[in-house]
Amino acid sequence: MRRVGGSHRGLDMWLMQRASAVYMALFLPVFLVCVLAAGPLDFAAWHGLFESLTMRVAAFLFVVAMLTHAWIGLREIFIDYLHCARCTLLRLTLYFAFAVFYLGCLVWTVDILWSVR
Repeated sequence: MRRVGGSHRGLDMWLMQRASAVYMALFLPVFLVCVLAAGPLDFAAWHGLFESLTMRVAAFLFVVAMLTHAWIGLREIFIDYLHCARCTLLRLTLYFAFAVFYLGCLVWTVDILWSVR
């Protein structure tokens, strides 16, 4: 099947946003149970919770899913509301600003999660 540039991109984005929402919806209750089972919420409990590689990877995937979900949502908002010819530069500037911000959040997440020893 031949795909013309840009065709089905909306469906791909829609599916990615739904998949990220499903992961977040599944992760949050599991995380809540783990937090409640950890006992009192002090530094030792939080540290112990994120010592395992499984929890680090699951939390990292949660942040990736959240940033993906937010990026696709912002993309749709920008496309819907910044569609005039003069808005192209503004839209591209906002894309770049949010991409840098989200990338910074992702790097910060990795730094936080993998600094736990």
